[in-house]
Amino acid sequence: MTDTLSAARATDQELDAIFQPVFSRIREGALERERDRRLPFDQIGWLREAGFGRLRVPVRAGGFGVTVDQLARLLIELGAADSNIPQALRGHIGFTEFVLAHPETAYRDHWLAELSAGALVGNAESERAGTFAAQSTRVVEQDGKLLLNGTKYYTTGSIFADWIVVSVLATHPETGEQGFATIQVSAGAAGVSVHDDWDGFGQRLTGSGTAEFVDVEVDPLFLHFRGSEEAGGGIQHAVYQLVHLANLAGIAAAALEEITGFVRSRTRNLFNPGIAPTKDQVSLQIIGETFGTVETVKAAVLAAARTVQQASAAQQEGTAVVGDFSRADAHVFGIQPVVIDQVLRLISRVFEVGGASATSSSRQLDRLWRNARTISSHNPAIYRQQAVGDYVVNCVAPGEALLTLLTAVPAAHSG
Repeated sequence: MTDTLSAARATDQELDAIFQPVFSRIREGALERERDRRLPFDQIGWLREAGFGRLRVPVRAGGFGVTVDQLARLLIELGAADSNIPQALRGHIGFTEFVLAHPETAYRDHWLAELSAGALVGNAESERAGTFAAQSTRVVEQDGKLLLNGTKYYTTGSIFADWIVVSVLATHPETGEQGFATIQVSAGAAGVSVHDDWDGFGQRLTGSGTAEFVDVEVDPLFLHFRGSEEAGGGIQHAVYQLVHLANLAGIAAAALEEITGFVRSRTRNLFNPGIAPTKDQVSLQIIGETFGTVETVKAAVLAAARTVQQASAAQQEGTAVVGDFSRADAHVFGIQPVVIDQVLRLISRVFEVGGASATSSSRQLDRLWRNARTISSHNPAIYRQQAVGDYVVNCVAPGEALLTLLTAVPAAHSG
C-alpha cells in the first residue's frame, strides 16, 4: 500500500483551534456527570460534530490526516477534561487503524467514507469465559443469511456508536474451517441491544456494559478472518494501549490542575497559620513534584507515540517490516508499568496537600484515583513486560508473544 496520510495534514495550531473549545465544554460538567452517573452522550456528540472521529482519516478521504503523536497529544488533553471519553472512543480509534492498514482498497475506501461522514465505532470483543480462540459468539449461515448470536461484556463505547466491531467464531468460506474473525454490525440493527451495566468502581461513564446479539443479520463483506500473519504486522495493538497511556497522562494533568486550584482557594494553613496557603513550602514541594511527574509522563507517552508513528508511516508507504511494528509495540508496552506507577503515586500524593478537606465528596478527587486504577487494570501490564523482555533478550515480536497468550486454547479441567 502506497497511500500516505497526506502532506497537508492539520497542524497542532489548527487542531487546537477546533478541539480546545470542545475540551473546555466537556471539562465544565465532568464532576457532575461523575457524581450523577450521566453518560456523556452530548459530549461525544460535540466531538463527533468537531470531527474527532476522523482525526486519523487521510485528508484526501475527508479527515484531518493527523499523526499518531498528534492524536496522542489530543487524547491527553481530552483525558484531562474527562477520562471516560478517550476510553469510550478507544474501539473507534483502534478500528480506524485497522481500516488504514487493510489490504483491500474497496473495504478501506468504504470505511474511510463512513468514518469521514462521522460514524463512530464501538467494541464488543470480550466474553466472560474462554479466550479469543474459544469464542461463544458465533456467525452461522441459515437460509442463505449470515446470523450473529452471542453476548459480549466490557463493550466499551458501543452504547454511543453507530457500528460495533464484534469478535466471533465463523466458518471460513474458502476452507470450510471454523476460525476467529471480526465483523462490523450496525448498532441499530434488529436483534442488537447494549446495556449500561458496567459495575466497576472507576471509568463508570465509558459505556463498558453488556451487548447482546440475537439473530442479527450481518453483511458477509464485513467478515474478516484473522491470521497468524497479523501477530507483528500492524500498529493497532500499540495504538490501543497508547489510548490508555494518554488517558493516564491526562488524569495526571487533571490532578495537578485540581490540587493547584485547591491550594489557591484555601483561606487558612492549619499547621502553619502564619504563612499563606499559597506560600506553604510543603504544598509547593508536592505541587512541584506533581508538575515534574506530569511532564515526564506526557513526554514518555508522546515519545512512544512517535515510535508508533514511524511504523505507521512505513506501513502507509509500503516499506514496513516486522521490526518496525515490534519496536512500536515494545516502546508502548515497555513504558506502561512506569506510567501506571507514576500516575497512581502522583494522585495519592496530592492528598498530602489537601488533608481531610481534599476528601470531601463534593470535590470528587477520588474519581481521579479510581479512574486511573481502573484504566491500569485493563490488559495487565505485567504480561506486556514479559513480552518486552522476550523481545529484548530473544528478539521475539511482542505482538507474537501476546497473540499466543490471547489465542491459547483453555486447558481441559479434570475431575
